[in-house]
Amino acid sequence: MGQESPPKWSLRLLRLIIHGEYLEEIEGDMQEVFFDDLEIYSLKKARRNYSRGVANLFRISLIKNLKWINKIGLIVTIMRTIRLAFRNLLKFKTHSAVNLVGLSLGLAISSLILLYVLDELSFDNFHTKGDRIYKVVTNASNGEMETNAHPVGYQLRTNFPEVEAVVYTRNASSTFKVNHKNERFAHDIYYAGEEFFQIFSFELLAGNAEEVLKAPYSVVITESLEDVYFDGDALGKTLKMRDSIDFKVTGVVEKLPPNSHIQFDILISFSTFPDFRYFSLTDGWGNFDVRNYLLLNEGVEINEFESKISSIYDDNVGEWLSEMGMSMSVALLPLKELYLNDSYWNGFGPNGSEKKVKTVSVIAFFLLVLACINYINLSTARSAYRAKEVGMKKVVGSSKQGIVGQFMMESFLLTIISFAFALILIIGSLPFFNDLMLKEYTAISLLSKEYIAGISMLLLVVAFLSGYYPALIISELKPLQALSGKLSKTYKGLNLRKGLIAFQFFISSGLVLATLLVVDQIEYMRTHELGFDKDQILVINATSTPSGSAREVMKNELAALSGVEIVSYNNALPGRPGWQGQWAYPEKISDQHVSTEYMAVDESYLTALGLELIAGKNFDLTKPSELESGLIINETCVREMGWANPEDAIGRHIVSPSQTPQGTVIGVVKDYHGTGLQENIWPKVMDYSGKQYGRYYAIRYDVSQTYDLIKNIENKWDEVYGSYPLKYFFLDEEFDLQYRSENQLAKVLSIFSVIVVIVSAIGLLGLISFVALSKTKEVGIRKTLGANVQQIIYILSKEFVFLVVVGNLLSVPFIWYFGQKWLNDFAYHTSINPTIFVITILATAFIAFITISFQTMKTAKMNPVKALRYE
Repeated sequence: MGQESPPKWSLRLLRLIIHGEYLEEIEGDMQEVFFDDLEIYSLKKARRNYSRGVANLFRISLIKNLKWINKIGLIVTIMRTIRLAFRNLLKFKTHSAVNLVGLSLGLAISSLILLYVLDELSFDNFHTKGDRIYKVVTNASNGEMETNAHPVGYQLRTNFPEVEAVVYTRNASSTFKVNHKNERFAHDIYYAGEEFFQIFSFELLAGNAEEVLKAPYSVVITESLEDVYFDGDALGKTLKMRDSIDFKVTGVVEKLPPNSHIQFDILISFSTFPDFRYFSLTDGWGNFDVRNYLLLNEGVEINEFESKISSIYDDNVGEWLSEMGMSMSVALLPLKELYLNDSYWNGFGPNGSEKKVKTVSVIAFFLLVLACINYINLSTARSAYRAKEVGMKKVVGSSKQGIVGQFMMESFLLTIISFAFALILIIGSLPFFNDLMLKEYTAISLLSKEYIAGISMLLLVVAFLSGYYPALIISELKPLQALSGKLSKTYKGLNLRKGLIAFQFFISSGLVLATLLVVDQIEYMRTHELGFDKDQILVINATSTPSGSAREVMKNELAALSGVEIVSYNNALPGRPGWQGQWAYPEKISDQHVSTEYMAVDESYLTALGLELIAGKNFDLTKPSELESGLIINETCVREMGWANPEDAIGRHIVSPSQTPQGTVIGVVKDYHGTGLQENIWPKVMDYSGKQYGRYYAIRYDVSQTYDLIKNIENKWDEVYGSYPLKYFFLDEEFDLQYRSENQLAKVLSIFSVIVVIVSAIGLLGLISFVALSKTKEVGIRKTLGANVQQIIYILSKEFVFLVVVGNLLSVPFIWYFGQKWLNDFAYHTSINPTIFVITILATAFIAFITISFQTMKTAKMNPVKALRYE
């Protein structure tokens, strides 16, 4: 072993240790060689280059325990880096605060959206057999149905060996209310087949999964109902429903997970259903009122199987369907796609929306990107002050990796601090967020493993995206250039940062434009002529009351009350459609059917709703034959039936396989919107069957007597119906609920667009501060030559206002294209108003100008002598 000098790698390792940087572990023979060389070098050379104490300390420590030194060196390096990061953040308080605000807002909103998205994507993931469970749906030529004809499930279970189990389910009638101590209580009640708990992973607290839903008149209830009605001991006891029918409690199910598309309070054995409604496994092909879930055997290739079963309708009733002018097929929906399916309504619980999840996810993504862009711009602006610091670090031997690590540590720390503030915002805004997204999150929701993992990944990504680019740019500074302050030649990427500013306002103006477009469409729907009078109508929902003479008695009692102008008893109102999808034919059954909305009304219906009769006449109580067979239809039905005009329709006949609707047309009303403007007006057919099928009392009243009227209605209701609960609503408010999703979208876009504009303005402030700093001497020269403050502001601002305008203009074609696609989803919609583009461009340009002026004003007012002495 030579005595003159140790190998170069030994010297390098010693320097790394003395500088507190991480020393990689050396193993085997190389470790022994290193110790020998290091000891010689320490005794002869180290004393001349380093203090005696430091050299001896590291020599002895290395010999004793290299691993321990490695760990200490790493900890010292990290602690020193953290200390420097904190010091630099505090040194530049203004920039750090602006970064903190931007990142906090971005992280808060993104974290809330992450909570929502993870929740929506988690639906139905807890079922152990979930990958083999499918819902059977029917696709017909007149639309898509989440229900099937009665025999479909039976055919699948009997004729296809790929099927392991089939469950029938159906909503129970609204008359199924629990009668407890002479009071009636409404719950979510469904029929379910006996294999329900063998397919789905709902936990039974009491009862046998194979038996609980087998026998007729057996029920499974939730543990919450067990506590309410049976003091925690329900098994084997009876639950009274429909006033007098006893059902035996055969099972108690644990509280259902909130992330299940199936939600119920009571399940009634499906074998009970035929006792209350028609049901046939062999010839019920015309009754589409049941749902089917399949459990397939393992290894079944789903695409092949779906192709195999799609023709069930054609194979069994194809000729009949052809005569009706219909075509139908069976399709399968995977369990985990049911909740977020935008095409099929979920009749067994809540519905999500894949479009909504994607929309808020995109907003969260762009918001985070904008926050990261802000950090990049502000960090590069601030680095102008730190150029000499970087130059000094390089002169004394700091490596590029060390400088990058320092700046990345600052980015990580600022991200963590920002998240701490964001967490306060998250918890504080949860009630508002719940109201906005129709959820019930609490602070406990933030503690789920999936959410914590998602947030951790989010913070790492944000810290890396925010810090890496500025760190890379700063670390590439040449020491002499950095120390001389010649930043204009050393800083690369100014054009990139300008492009990022344009991108920020492209996103900002896009969101603002989208918000204005949605608001414009909502206003259009609210003010559009509906064809009926929705004001001054109070509706009583009498669905759960017993049928019989009491309903006619109640109508007469209501009509006699002070303030009541007219009362109609019916089964359908605008916003509460009748029986949609009823097949009807002009004159006789042919190969061309009309899918109609059947409505059971009385003689007061047209007057109560203010419908305009344009041909024929209304129902007349003095003409029993017309009450028996007369029909009133709308203009759309006239066209669909192929008749020339409303007058031509009078006296024509309509027939239907189900007998509803069927009769002779005696009147035609002008078209009106029975549903929101998202849908086309249905062909409507009304007959005089309100007394038989009605469930709503529609009361036109004097609004000045609203309070007294409601009190009088409550008294009369108690006299006629006793303990049956009174439920009422106002027709105008109920109809407007059909625009709930659009209103929610408008709220979401409004809030997020404001936040994005604020974040973008912060980013603009960062870039203008950098440019103003780099042009300090230029400003001094211009002021010396006579330029005034306004001229300086113009020179510094014009380029950035231009960037904002460019960003706005780029967003116009995107919003025009996608906005038109969104509007086309509405049957009735407004056109895109060019005014919204002008308003958005002017508004964002004004915000940008105010933001820019805030910084440029300080630079423009700077003393010329001080400006010239800068650097």
